[in-house]
Amino acid sequence: MNEISRWLLKGDAAIRYMAQRDLLGADAPTLAALQSQIAFEGFGAAFLSRQNEDGHWGLHYYQPKWTSTHYTLLDIKNLGMPATQRACVNIVARMFDECMDESGGLNLAKHEHLSDTCVDGMILSYAAYFCPDDPRLAKLVDHLISAQKDDGGFTWEYKSERGDPHTTICVLEGFGQYSASGSKYRASDIGDAMAKAVNYLLANRLFIEDSDARFRKLTYPFRYRYDLLRALDYLASHAIGFDERMRPALNWLLSKRDEDGRWRLENHHRGSVHFEMEELNAPSRFITLKALCILKFYEPFI
Repeated sequence: MNEISRWLLKGDAAIRYMAQRDLLGADAPTLAALQSQIAFEGFGAAFLSRQNEDGHWGLHYYQPKWTSTHYTLLDIKNLGMPATQRACVNIVARMFDECMDESGGLNLAKHEHLSDTCVDGMILSYAAYFCPDDPRLAKLVDHLISAQKDDGGFTWEYKSERGDPHTTICVLEGFGQYSASGSKYRASDIGDAMAKAVNYLLANRLFIEDSDARFRKLTYPFRYRYDLLRALDYLASHAIGFDERMRPALNWLLSKRDEDGRWRLENHHRGSVHFEMEELNAPSRFITLKALCILKFYEPFI
């Protein structure tokens, strides 16, 4: 075990679990023991402790960013919290009860409007994780498949005929988690939609040249926003084979590595937070772990 691995294993319970799962290949009993700790110590326990008596985090499902129920559930899920955590299971089921509309999307606002495809993608990600057997997931999947644009992307802009990278990566992650949950519902259609969405990102060279400089800054948590690290993390974690159009982004990731082999947190998305998990401009265990897993998968092509 090298120095960087030892440094990762000195981190939060969630980092220790994910490092053993994604980088070091620990056995199932070891992983189960590590995962069980997430609810009782560190970031996972801290998020759970912020839940209100009414079951929400923040003020409501989507108010405010980033302390709302929606974004807190996304953070908790992405830490690897055990999927049986009742606080999360119960509020996800309640969200379906209170927020699903006839289209199959979910309106998390306190006023009437169409559901947001970007938000729907994120909901699918944590709902499929915490409530994999809820039959209403199928209706949400139907809605998302129907929302794909001709260019292969997805967008939150209801009247637009073109995708955007933020919505596309959120829907891709949602489909990925739904598939990982074991459901076979519309598996072929989901596979086709994912392939088209990945090609949309690659056709745009993963948006490495976009005018938004945040796409090229190392950020975690991602929230709803797209960036190069998030795209590469998705591609590697879903075993998407190397494509030459990935090379500029992989070179970018290599260029961000410090001399000591770590990667730094370069950006926080502005908004209210329960707490900061890592210090800005300091070495980041979350980003370093993701970067190492990406480079491990694509190592033969770099």
